[in-house]
Parts: sequence; structure tokens; C-alpha cells
Amino acid sequence: MNNELPLAGVNVVDFGQYIAGPAVAMILADMGATVVHIDPPSGPLWKDPANATLNRNKLCLTLDLKSDTGRERALLLCAEADIIIENFRPGKLQSLGIDFASLRKNDPRLITLSIPGFASNDTLRREWKATESIIAATSGAFTDMGFNRVLMGLNPSFSPLSLGSAYATTLAASSVALAMFSREKTGLGDHIEVPVAAALMEGLSYNSVVVEGLPERYLTMREKEIIHRRSTNQPMDVSYDALQEYLDPFYRTYQCKDGRYFYVVCPSHRNHAKRCLRLMGIYDELLAEGLPDVDDLYLPIQEWNGETSIGVYPLPEKWAGVISEKMKREFVKRTSDEWGQLFGINGIPGAPHRTTKEWVNSEHCNDSGLVVGINDPEFGEMRVPGPLVWFEHQAEKTTEVRARQHVSYTDAIASFCLNNQQKNRPQSDVSIPAARDPNLGWLSGVRILDLTNVIAGPHSAAFLARFGAEVIKLDPTKPMYDPLIGVLFSIQSNIAKKAC
Repeated sequence: MNNELPLAGVNVVDFGQYIAGPAVAMILADMGATVVHIDPPSGPLWKDPANATLNRNKLCLTLDLKSDTGRERALLLCAEADIIIENFRPGKLQSLGIDFASLRKNDPRLITLSIPGFASNDTLRREWKATESIIAATSGAFTDMGFNRVLMGLNPSFSPLSLGSAYATTLAASSVALAMFSREKTGLGDHIEVPVAAALMEGLSYNSVVVEGLPERYLTMREKEIIHRRSTNQPMDVSYDALQEYLDPFYRTYQCKDGRYFYVVCPSHRNHAKRCLRLMGIYDELLAEGLPDVDDLYLPIQEWNGETSIGVYPLPEKWAGVISEKMKREFVKRTSDEWGQLFGINGIPGAPHRTTKEWVNSEHCNDSGLVVGINDPEFGEMRVPGPLVWFEHQAEKTTEVRARQHVSYTDAIASFCLNNQQKNRPQSDVSIPAARDPNLGWLSGVRILDLTNVIAGPHSAAFLARFGAEVIKLDPTKPMYDPLIGVLFSIQSNIAKKAC
């Protein structure tokens, strides 16, 4: 069995700073690539322990791209590279003498990746200093933060979550992998651009779908309250405690015996909701009180044998209140950890609320490799996230995470050259393969059977379809999810698929 990680021998030059660029390069390094990360003479632009995490498994080198020597050394590294990554404003790296178009002309195998804040063809915003918060504010993420914040009067409100870079990292790393797959077949690399703003909009798209004429049963209690307050000119001043009573019982937090909280998140699914009610011992009680259980949720509601059903989202106010009160009564009988164990054993989505510190230091995280230790040259012993991508039979090797290593230019170029010698890559007079057919995507000829549901799986399969894969979506004959998931989410997640 070959114990080498999948990208062993692949050379990557990482010009990235802050989050998205270094994060993509980190994922490639975690998978075995040799990554040389380049910092300016003043050091990294983000002087934070998080930067040490993003540069783990990398060789770190300082070069002054504004000097002839620094620029020449950077170009020599690029000439030995398979992949080059940057996340500056469009044209910034080119102005420093690193021109991706010229590099790819000299070496058609080269894959180049740019992750600007805004797209290079966005003539209004491409020159903006696109920090995480500027991208989020521009894209509406601080304003459209959900119904809770609207009712509490907190709109717009700042969030420290780096959602844009997180989504851009995922899309960019996936795109690089697909470009490498295509290169194996055609011998040609490509240029990839993943604007952070575009990635953010894609990531939040499922929260932003608006369908005119949507049946009223899909309006949540929060939406109805927002509509009511706006129509009657009432202020949005709902307290946090009062807000909880506007939430669906299968999509909210409950206080437990130990005073801690448990998050239940099993709406829209018939089996999850039933398992939850049965576990709590209130399923038969609710049926006796008249809670409907409609057989076919895809029929028009006027054909149902009741005004709602187990497994729909959102529940109407009447039944939401009844179920929530019974669940509150049961949750205080056990601790949050006890409920966590029971939900897990019974296959019900839900989890105890934890602090980040508790999660990072939990036995599960450390034993499973979700969190690993490194000894950084600047910050010493650190606990950092484990690899984002895992491969069967290589889990142990994947978790052998090394701290960043500061090296000389001589050591960096020697690592690249050694890789190229081992894979017999030509060092000069690179032959130019035949031009790629513009009508064929990277995954042309690949067939994918999509057996997934909700968002993550279906969206990933749709992402592959963008690059030419033939994706066939196979759904169960009796849907487990109500039409909110099965129909509305599919507007986005089933693009370009065949269904059966």
C-alpha cells in the first residue's frame, strides 16, 4: 500500500497573506504538497498565532519582491512550481513582476490561483482594500444576518466570523484539485479566480432565496412577527429570552438539568423529529392530543388530514408552543452531556453547547485528530485544527502536522528541484500540449451518482457539474425531507444535474 499523501511531490508557491490564500496552501500542504510560503521583509501582514496555524507544514521564506534579487528568486521558484497562489488585489502581484499569464505561457502545465476580495472584472470594487469586514458589509452579510437579529433590533450588526474567506478557501482548494485532475489528462494547467465576495454570496445563497407567492405555511413565526410589527409600526425590540418562543421546537436551544444548554436541530425530517419525540417520551402523548402525521407532505395542504404534520418546518404557532413546552419539561431532567450521548446513540441531530476552549481540549477532538499539537518557532506549543481533508488508510500520516519552518532560499529551491527530479519533470524546453477544447470542462467524461441530501452533499455535486461532470441525482421514492428542503433548496443545489 502506498503510504504517500496524495499531493506528495507537488510544488506550491504561496504568496498569500491573511486568511484565504494561506488557508488554501495549508490544505495542499496537509495533503503532502511541498509549499513555500513567501513573506515580505517586514514579516507576515497578519502577525497573529492564527497565521502560524495557516502556515503549518510549509517552508517559510522572506523575499523582497521590490528588489531585483528578491523578484528573481521568486521567479525561479515559480519556474519549478506546479501551483502558485495569491490573494492580493487584482494586478498587485503582476505589478511586482510576477505575471501569471507569462508564467503559464512559459509552462502550460502551471496552475495559478488568485483569490481577490472582489472580482478582477468588478471595475467599481476591485481596487478597494478588501478586508473581511468590507467584503461582508458590501455583500450584505452584516445586514441580512437572520430573523433573530431583525426582531431584536440589532440590524445591521458586525460578525467577527471570517465567512467570506472560509467559503473562498473551500471553493478555491476544490478548484485547484479539479484543475490538477484535468492536467493529468490533458497536460494543461489553468488559471483560477475565486473572489471572496462571490464565494460569500454562494455560501449564503440558501439563506437568501426569495420565492414570490410562497405558501404561507413556509413562513416561520419570526417572519410573521416581523411582518406584523412592520405593518403596525411596532419597534423591533424582542428580548433574547422572548425570542426563543418564536423558534421552531426542533430548531432551538433548551436548558438542561445542569443549567447548561442543548441545541436541537432536526427540523424538516420525518424520522429525526419522531426519534426526538420518542426519545423524550412525548410522541404518544402528542398523538393523543391530536398532532397530525401526514403521509405525503408533497400533496397540497388542503388535501392533508390535519393542519400540519410531524416532520414539517416550520410548525404553526399552536403546535410549536405545545411541543416546545413538553420538550422543555423533559430537557431539565438530564444534563446536557447526557442528552448529547442519547441523541448521538439514537441518530438524532443535536449537541450540547460548548465553549471553543472546551471543544478544543475535549478527549474526542484530541483522540480523533480534529485537534493536533505543534511546536511553533515563535509561539511554542500550540493546539491547532487537524487536517480538513482525510483519506482512507492515511489518517495517521495526515495528522502528522508540522509547525512552519523558516528556511533559506537555497533550501526552498532545493526542495522544489528534488521533487521535480523525482517525478522526471522537464526543466527546460517544456513541450506545449494541444490546446484544450473550450467546450469541454475539467471533468468532462466523469460520471457521478449523487445520493446526498439537504445542502452540503447536493451543493458539492452541483459544484462538480459546473466543470463538466455528468451528475445523476438519485432521490428516495418517499422523501424524508419536507418540500422546504426537497424543493426550495434544490433550486440551487440541483443545478445542471439529471434526476431519477
